[in-house]
Amino acid sequence: MILASAALAAASAGLLDRAAAEEGLPATPGRDAEQRLAQPAGLGAFFAALDALERKQATRPLRILQIGDSHTANDAFSSAMRERLQARFGAAGRGWLPAGVPYKYFQPRQVSVAETGWRHVGPAEAAQAMPLGLDATVAESLGAGSRMSLASTEPEGFNRFGIEFLTQPKGASLTIRIDQRRPVSVPTEAPEMHIKRVEMSLPGVAHQVELATHDRQPAAILGWTVERRRPGVIYENHGTVGATIGLIGKMNPSAVAFELAERRPALIVVAFGTNEGFDDSLDPKQYAETFAEAVGALHERAPEAAILLLGPPDGDRLDKACAQSADAAKPATPALSPAAAPECVADGSAANSCAWRPPRNLAVVRQAQKRLAAQRGWAFWDWSQALGGACGMHRLVGRDPPLAAPDHVHMTKAGYTAAAEVLFGDLMAEYEKWKHGRVARR
Repeated sequence: MILASAALAAASAGLLDRAAAEEGLPATPGRDAEQRLAQPAGLGAFFAALDALERKQATRPLRILQIGDSHTANDAFSSAMRERLQARFGAAGRGWLPAGVPYKYFQPRQVSVAETGWRHVGPAEAAQAMPLGLDATVAESLGAGSRMSLASTEPEGFNRFGIEFLTQPKGASLTIRIDQRRPVSVPTEAPEMHIKRVEMSLPGVAHQVELATHDRQPAAILGWTVERRRPGVIYENHGTVGATIGLIGKMNPSAVAFELAERRPALIVVAFGTNEGFDDSLDPKQYAETFAEAVGALHERAPEAAILLLGPPDGDRLDKACAQSADAAKPATPALSPAAAPECVADGSAANSCAWRPPRNLAVVRQAQKRLAAQRGWAFWDWSQALGGACGMHRLVGRDPPLAAPDHVHMTKAGYTAAAEVLFGDLMAEYEKWKHGRVARR
């Protein structure tokens, strides 16, 4: 159940206070923000866009894109950010999403999605000629009668719908029906494969879109959007489970440029690093070069956007010697019981050999991102510090209710909400400083 904004904020504050009492999350979002948020000057363009919204001078939505791994694919963190920003600066809808249900546990907020008769192709399966965009996935129909639906759960619904698809030889026609309006046929056949976008402006409020194919030829869809034509915030999450920063290099540069040109984001939030940090074979120098190139490419294609790097949150794992398996023929799996691993240590010492420890490269990745942010003038937010530093994830697992999952890598919905509360508070603290500076410069 999604709580109302006020109730959600109150619930998050309670979780933060409780966690802080036991050395968990900071109790007051925004306090000591400078310890977590570095290079806030890099957010000037974003703050200016927020200011235009707040002073009723904006004429179009302010769009924020968060791109990352499973922390982003799980819409809990991004939805909490979306709710807070929209509550303060106005809401312009949900924004772009990958088409259909790209993976098993896909649960986007503010909309409900269903499908039948589609397969989803990611970087590993996509043909070289298939241009992958920011969601790094394409939905392909499996024949006549393939259907998918997208329904807005917001009372205000939407009055702008857009769909992004691939044209291709022998491409199927799509039938789009919005609520009970007359269906619209959209052909996808063309001599060559290209990305195409079709947009529909509606005279009134709508709540549901249904899409169907009626022949055996394939249709390939990258994404769709439900929005409102008015000023306000749109916060999109484009996440891929298990991804590293290398995912950006697997996206088609032309497809990314096409999508960013339409979206015109005021802020791009980049949230990779957890999977790299758990990779013991990581080459720090190569990682820094890859990260700088990937984020630099995004910024080059959206030069008016501010860049905010989210350093990976804390994460822990058990020593290999503590791995247990009921069947020697099966891969060993770590015991996740707190009784089996009651402590977490950030250094090499531990009275209990079966202690949780942060992987050594997680801090390496975080520091590399922070250095690059300083060099490039990008803002950097230290998610690990927001969790209380090293072993913070372990402490949050033991909360009642828990704020982190037993894997010591992911957070619960309540935990992601609480972490987003800290980031929102930090951003707003710096935004208020920026506003005071703007007034002083007049």
